[in-house]
Amino acid sequence: MYFPVKADGAVIVTTPQQVALSDVRKGVSFCRSLDLPVIGVIENISGFVCPKCGEKTDIFKSGGGKKMALEMNIPFLGKIPIDPQIVNACDSGEPYIQHYSSSQAAKSFNEAIKPVLELDKN
Repeated sequence: MYFPVKADGAVIVTTPQQVALSDVRKGVSFCRSLDLPVIGVIENISGFVCPKCGEKTDIFKSGGGKKMALEMNIPFLGKIPIDPQIVNACDSGEPYIQHYSSSQAAKSFNEAIKPVLELDKN
């Protein structure tokens, strides 16, 4: 059976590597072919912030998602760094942002979701 879904838009999540960006461009084109608005792009695993010293290291590069968003005229919502506590929170069923609210990743999640929450107010 076919159940049509009414969606207000899509949030595209990518990683900064070129191979991922190539696939994501196809996803954006697919959304556009369905007249599904693309709300924005989030770059995941965008760097690693050391929990001990706070230094950021770009393990998988950084900035590819933002560059692609600009090229495709899509809002860029932000970068989410790697945080091993995300895995631990998911495995234990804890809300990551609530339990690790002072982490850089939690702050990045909160900033990235603001434009999406604003859409709900309209």
